[in-house]
Amino acid sequence: MEYAALTDVGMRRHNNEDSYIVNVSGNDKIFIVADGMGGHNAGEIASLEACRITESFVLEGKGNIDDVLRDGVVKANRDIYVRSCENDAMKGMGTTIDVCVIDGNKLHIAHVGDSRVYIVNNESIRRVTRDHSIVGMMLEEGSITEEEARVHPQRNYITRAVGSSANIEVDIICEEIHSGEWVLMCTDGLTNMIEREVLHSVIKNSDSVDDAAEELVRRAKENGGDDNITVILFRV
Repeated sequence: MEYAALTDVGMRRHNNEDSYIVNVSGNDKIFIVADGMGGHNAGEIASLEACRITESFVLEGKGNIDDVLRDGVVKANRDIYVRSCENDAMKGMGTTIDVCVIDGNKLHIAHVGDSRVYIVNNESIRRVTRDHSIVGMMLEEGSITEEEARVHPQRNYITRAVGSSANIEVDIICEEIHSGEWVLMCTDGLTNMIEREVLHSVIKNSDSVDDAAEELVRRAKENGGDDNITVILFRV
């Protein structure tokens, strides 16, 4: 399996509140991206803890993989929420999360927030997650276009986040993945800066996953780099 993972603070932020984990050492191939929110570095803590807790739970889990993914994110949500209630400096912290596990020709995804997962081949790029955000709802309703969504003043207002409340609803998605296809996982620091067609062009025309990931980050920064940028790209 080929993969690349990069994170960058971007051009306007002073610290990086994104986190990611790639674990391909065992039978289960685990990829996690999280985009934290909250002051006093709490967003950084939330995203890192969500990645660590979920990875540990998935590695130790038994039974149906979708149930394990959901339960892992639920545990991360509970632990982060309790921590935020116990420490005033961390009150209100939370994070998006996308967790991908490859099992044979199946891609299993747990999703909360507005970070995204795409499946990419030479012909198309297809987003398989839906944004849990105000702008995401407007886009689904057809009241704004994708181009308008990328620059909308409320684009950073998410409606669901790990750690922001005692309970969490987790989207569980299972997709068939074909040989030669890429999976792109990323925070909104990438997708708010680069149009879908450009994402597709960069990935399909790059010589390697490393080149593609580096070029995506470079272009996001070149276009303004308004937020932290995290990219995981892998090819099955």
